[in-house]
Amino acid sequence: MSVDPPRVRPGLRPLPFRGDLIAAGAIPLAVGAVLVDLRMTDAWPSGILAAFLGVVAALLLVLAWRAPVEGKAPRAYVSVLLISAFAVLAFALMELAHALGGTPGTSGSEWWVAAALAAAYIALARARNSAICALLGAVTALVAVLEAWQWVFKPHDTTFAYWVCLTAIAGLGLGVVVLRDHRRAHAVALADAAGVAAVVIGVLAALETYWLSEGTVEATLDWGWLLVLLLTGLALVGYGAVDRERGPAWFGAAVLGLFVLDAAPHHSLLWWPILLLLLGTAAIAAGLRPTTPTPPSPDIDDEPAEERRFSR
Repeated sequence: MSVDPPRVRPGLRPLPFRGDLIAAGAIPLAVGAVLVDLRMTDAWPSGILAAFLGVVAALLLVLAWRAPVEGKAPRAYVSVLLISAFAVLAFALMELAHALGGTPGTSGSEWWVAAALAAAYIALARARNSAICALLGAVTALVAVLEAWQWVFKPHDTTFAYWVCLTAIAGLGLGVVVLRDHRRAHAVALADAAGVAAVVIGVLAALETYWLSEGTVEATLDWGWLLVLLLTGLALVGYGAVDRERGPAWFGAAVLGLFVLDAAPHHSLLWWPILLLLLGTAAIAAGLRPTTPTPPSPDIDDEPAEERRFSR
């Protein structure tokens, strides 16, 4: 008489062989929750919406947290759960801010929402060794600082944002150097976050130059900030090429494109076009320069090794 094996009762602990199915369900669940929030904003109280979204976000986070640890990095389905939870949790915190008396869309509410998200996902990045959480945490931390600065100082231009992003690029770049050898995925995530900070500089400058210029297209970035975009873009492309990582390379290409867009309104060959043409030509010439023959191998005069066949 055979005895059937007992059924495994996973509860809220995903089984690895069903992880992909759970992740496939997490995506429409998160999209549906966000859609409920957007459609029912004026019909339901903010507290009800915050509670509903909080339950969905908590479910996704618990599933991601209780998923078995099978290696150094979480499997893809765990990352999908964490990303889905991020979107729902962001809307839940915004509804909570509104329920507590905050005004939606203002820096006074958005800075602490972003700060809470950043703290949660930086903690998850460390606890679950998740690179995607490191990226989300770093980007939302940048948003939190920008919104807090806007709320406290109420600046009249975007110069403050440039300096905050430059500080973020420097700090994240240092993190890439520190983590590159022993936590490569996290280093790539920080490089991507630095790319986001550089993109913010380039996009803000492009908006001021082409969108808010009232018909007269004039450059708004001086040479120093253009140099920041150029060096950051080149560094990201170089890092992506050396380590064969697509994310930093794509961000670097985007930053270089924004550099061209922001530097284009100067109607002169001085100085960026000339300098870049000379730099590129010099690098190619250096690569094509004739070389002296390499010295011979130390064992060039040795007898070749005896060949032995494997016996059958």
